[in-house]
Amino acid sequence: MLRVSCMMTAALLSTLVAWPNAAIAQSRMTSVKIVYPAPSSTTWPLWIAKEAGLFEKNGLTATVDFALHPAGPAAVISGEALTHNLGLDTAMLAAIRGDQVVIIGSPLLVGQFALISTKAITDAKSLERKRIAVGRIGDPPYFYALGVLEALKVDTKGMQWIAAGAPPQRALSLRNGLADAAMLTSPDYYLLEEEGFNVLAKLQDYRQIPIATSYMFRRRVLNETPQLVEAFLKSHIEAVKRIYDDKPFVLGVLKKQLKTDDKTLERLYDETIKAQVFERVPYVPKTALSGIVQRGKAETPELETFDFRRAIDQSMIDRLADQGFFEQVFGPGIKQEIAAKRAESFR
Repeated sequence: MLRVSCMMTAALLSTLVAWPNAAIAQSRMTSVKIVYPAPSSTTWPLWIAKEAGLFEKNGLTATVDFALHPAGPAAVISGEALTHNLGLDTAMLAAIRGDQVVIIGSPLLVGQFALISTKAITDAKSLERKRIAVGRIGDPPYFYALGVLEALKVDTKGMQWIAAGAPPQRALSLRNGLADAAMLTSPDYYLLEEEGFNVLAKLQDYRQIPIATSYMFRRRVLNETPQLVEAFLKSHIEAVKRIYDDKPFVLGVLKKQLKTDDKTLERLYDETIKAQVFERVPYVPKTALSGIVQRGKAETPELETFDFRRAIDQSMIDRLADQGFFEQVFGPGIKQEIAAKRAESFR
C-alpha cells in the first residue's frame, strides 16, 4: 500500500486560494503525484505531459508512477496522489461504495484489447466452457472480454476466468497452456501473433461495445483546490494534441517507457492513431455508463439503482469548453466536436 505523502497534503493546503483567480503561476509550482495501473495507451498522455513539460507549463511538478490495483485508488483516497487513470467500470465500483471519489473526464473510448487464443482454437465459439485469462475478475479486461464474447454470440456461462495479473502474465498463461485464450493489449499480443497464436477479435472493431477510461480524483481536492484539477486536465488535453501531431517525439517517449524495438513501436503508434483512441474533448458519455450497468449488474446489483450524478462531475470539462480552451489547443474546427460530445455526455 502506498504511504500518505506529507508533500501532497502540504501542496493542497498551500493552494487554497480564490478561484477562478487561482491560475497557478509558474512561481507557485505545486508538487503532485499521479499514478497509473498499467503501461497501456491510457497512460500515454501522462508520459507525454511529463516528458514535454506540460505539467510544469500548467503549474504542476508531477511524478508519474506505476501503482498496481488497488494501490492506485487507495493513493487517491488517502490524498497521496492527485489522480489515477483507470477503467470506468472499476472506477464506478469504487464510487458506489462511498462519496470520497469523483470521476472527471473519459480520455479513451476505444479499447486496444484483443482476444487471443491458442494455436488450436481458431473460432470464438470454441471458447465455450474454456479458460480465459484476464487481470482479475471484475477488471476492465474481464468486462471487455464479456462484451466481445457476447458480440460474437459465445455462451459465457461455463467460462473459467483465470486471474492472471498484468498483460505479460496473461500472455505467459496462454503460452504455457494455463489458459485457452486471453484478453491482451497491444503491443503485448504482437509477439504471440507472430508465433502463431490466433487473434479472434479486436475490441476496437466492436465500437458498439461501450467502454471508457476515467480519471479518479478525491472529492475533497475538487471542492477545495479545483485549480489543481484544471491544471491537470489542461496538461492532459495538450498532451493528446502532441500525441496526434508529433510522432517522432511520442515514439521516443514510448521507447523509453516500454523498452521495445522500433518496429513494434511504429506499429503500435500507427494503429493507435488510426483508431483515434484519444478523446480530444473527454466528457464521460451516457453510453459508457449504460454499458457498465449492463455488464456489471449481475454481480453488482447496486449499479442499476445508483445515481451516477453523485460520482461524475462534468463541470470542469464544461468550464474548459466555455473558456475556449479546446479551441485554443486544437483550433476553431473543434467547435462542432465540442457541441456533439457535450450533447452525448452524461448529465
